[in-house]
Amino acid sequence: MRTKTLLLTAAVIAAGIGASQAQVYSVNSVGYVNKVYANGGLALVANPLNGTNNSINTVLSTVPPDTQLFKWNGAGYNDAEFFVDSSTGWFNGQGQPSTTVLAPGEGVFLQFPTGSGSVTVTFVGEVPQGNLTNSVPAGYSIRSSQVPQTAGLSALGFPADPDDTVFLWKYASQGWSDAVQYVGSGQWVDTGTGDLLDPQLAVADACFVVKQNAAKWTRTFSVN
Repeated sequence: MRTKTLLLTAAVIAAGIGASQAQVYSVNSVGYVNKVYANGGLALVANPLNGTNNSINTVLSTVPPDTQLFKWNGAGYNDAEFFVDSSTGWFNGQGQPSTTVLAPGEGVFLQFPTGSGSVTVTFVGEVPQGNLTNSVPAGYSIRSSQVPQTAGLSALGFPADPDDTVFLWKYASQGWSDAVQYVGSGQWVDTGTGDLLDPQLAVADACFVVKQNAAKWTRTFSVN
């Protein structure tokens, strides 16, 4: 019950919206990702590339004015942050310029303003390479792949323990998926249907994780 309550607090303004898609362009390890969100709405967003500082003022500088950002702090969501425009940037809940960072491997909720239409968020930076480590705490967190790949969590190397649970945000319907629970031996189960599946993360998508034990999500990756 607590999990459902925590998840629902992130969806307070959600409405029926279209689908999202990502386009990835890269030359060697430097490139950009266009993530398209049809008709605005609430999106669970990850940063798929390493920017100069990963500040939301640089990572999320192409969102529409009046976009809100909600970042999970381990027990709840921080006060909403607001994007003024591309020249002014992001401000926190106290009306001060934001210092929030969105690094690869993390995730935040973005609420695009009503009537914003189709939104394209452009990420620019380097593809994370080498020996990568993403710390996943015990309990509740929002996490994403550090590598810009569309794949299942098992294929992405997520460090699952039995009874770990993930929830995927379904942008098209503006709601959560069924809880998907790890049962061991590389298998995940949709708790609503009982079907075996490997939860899929698209490029620039994050998921809500309920972890039994803290773990390191490690990848060794190279574009060469």
